[in-house]
Amino acid sequence: MNAVRQLNGSAFSAPPSKGKSRLDTKDDLRDDVKDDVRDMEKRSRLMRVVTRRIAFSELDNREIARRAGIPSQRISDLLAGRLEHFSVGELQALRETVESETPIS
Repeated sequence: MNAVRQLNGSAFSAPPSKGKSRLDTKDDLRDDVKDDVRDMEKRSRLMRVVTRRIAFSELDNREIARRAGIPSQRISDLLAGRLEHFSVGELQALRETVESETPIS
């Protein structure tokens, strides 16, 4: 019976994999971490630009928040460096709002 299995190739063949191997999972995890790091770097750069623009803006924080359509507490969060509260899209929208109101020096 073993000879028949060996001839058919089923004696030593591994069963088909239903999931990812450990190596694939680790690679995926590394890719996810790299994506998270890139996202954090992008948000950090945007935060620095926006906070600098807010500092030079002639508008107060409440007016900036109103024009951006966000609560004024969010501006306070941004100025306090609470980056985790903001997405890239939100920061870009804030940047556009503040850039349109910042005097060119």
